Amino acid sequence: MPQNRDAYTRYRWIDARLRKKPYPQLEELIAYVSEHLDKPVSKRTVQLDLQEMRYNLSLNFNAPIFYDRTERTYCYSDPNYSIDNLPVTADELHGLDFAISILNQFKHLPAIKEFEEAIMKIASTVQINKEARGESDHIQLDKPFIIKGIEFVEPVLKAISDRRVLKLRYKKHGSENISENLLEPYLIRESKNFWYVIGNGISKKEHRILTFALDRIVDLEITDQTFGEEKIDKKTFYKNVLGVTVGQGKPEEVVLSFLPVQGNYVKTIPLHLSQKILKDTPKELLISLELVINTELKMQILSYGENVKVIKPKKLADEIKTSAVGIAELYK
Repeated sequence: MPQNRDAYTRYRWIDARLRKKPYPQLEELIAYVSEHLDKPVSKRTVQLDLQEMRYNLSLNFNAPIFYDRTERTYCYSDPNYSIDNLPVTADELHGLDFAISILNQFKHLPAIKEFEEAIMKIASTVQINKEARGESDHIQLDKPFIIKGIEFVEPVLKAISDRRVLKLRYKKHGSENISENLLEPYLIRESKNFWYVIGNGISKKEHRILTFALDRIVDLEITDQTFGEEKIDKKTFYKNVLGVTVGQGKPEEVVLSFLPVQGNYVKTIPLHLSQKILKDTPKELLISLELVINTELKMQILSYGENVKVIKPKKLADEIKTSAVGIAELYK
């Protein structure tokens, strides 16, 4: 494969020009590629591109480029040749299939939805090629539910970019009341297929950092009111947080003891970037994490059931124990 996207784009424009009469001299080819890239391309670059298209084994173009010494022009010796006509290898086909499956997971995002038609055309072509090869579907990804509130991503991003205050009408879980909130939006964060906007709440005298789930927003308005410096460092704000709830607490050392059956999974997919292995034996995996104690962390620990025990901090261990007792009571 070409080393960068620009190189492949140049190959395509060179390919297009070599198939058109009158065939170009080198200077004309350079001008053609530069015009379509909207930036100058050097003589040396185009000469190297011609060589790559001819002889680069990884590209596998094997382009039959012919140089007419009398006319000093370039063309294909096979008038039917084009790099667009090259067959796709099985590995490339599987790679495309995997990429399309991933894109389909996020097809409700405005940025992806804009290219939905193009993605569907590629998907159809891949399917036709697979059927021609007699292949069935080798890759299946879990189908996500429709992500409610995804339509708010685009206006929120615009407000962040333009530094405009958002006016939100918001309904919390378990409440029928709709509140109005003014928010200086700083960033959008995704966690477990839910999307959130985080910013400085300015509805009251005491400003504080707030998190709003996009699926609970009834409607929003980008106001004319602007804001200045952001009140958080977006690069480090979630450094010691699992999920989206930051709260007022400071990071603490969390030590968890896993049984081997769950420990092997936790070693493969760490809970957090701060995860460190303290002990790894056939009977126990002991890890430490540097995290703010929040609801998401507690829910994650509870999801492991009897395969994990909280060693420290004691307050967290007591809370998990109380929840476990409550769960056991449900089954008496």
